[in-house]
Amino acid sequence: MSWADSIVRALKNNNVRFLNYVPDSKIEKILEAARKHGGFEFLPLTREEEGIGVVCGQAIGGARGVLLCPTAGLGNSINALASMAIPYCIPCPIIIGVRGELGEFNPGQITMGQATQDILDALRIPAYRLTREDDTEKITDGAMRMCYASDGPMALLVTNELAGWKEGTPLS
Repeated sequence: MSWADSIVRALKNNNVRFLNYVPDSKIEKILEAARKHGGFEFLPLTREEEGIGVVCGQAIGGARGVLLCPTAGLGNSINALASMAIPYCIPCPIIIGVRGELGEFNPGQITMGQATQDILDALRIPAYRLTREDDTEKITDGAMRMCYASDGPMALLVTNELAGWKEGTPLS
């Protein structure tokens, strides 16, 4: 089983029904595994803050969804998190495909990648880094349980250590 299969198993174990996503190479691996396992509904999004509203609406309606997005999407989501999910105590799990760290070739990804943890900390959103395949399911399961128990946002960071990095040509 791959790291993506481990994440999908944990999502199923926590009764997640909706996978709301903005495309990203790491996120696509999770979506492929979810299609293989079945039992999910997929909703492509145009922007990440739209996903915060959708996941919150799903939670208010009694269903469980997650937002899957790239690192840059966290920046797009700050106001939606701070004005809806956090103050109204709505469980909002976010799975973030991390860019801008180890192995990054694109300078446009580095600033947001390096600021991600600080942004989550400033918003008091618990974040859990997925770095090793052998503990991915356990961490994902525990984070999902905590998210629903605490009625607030939570982030899972799919790191390059786990998923590998995007190949590209360094700029000279």
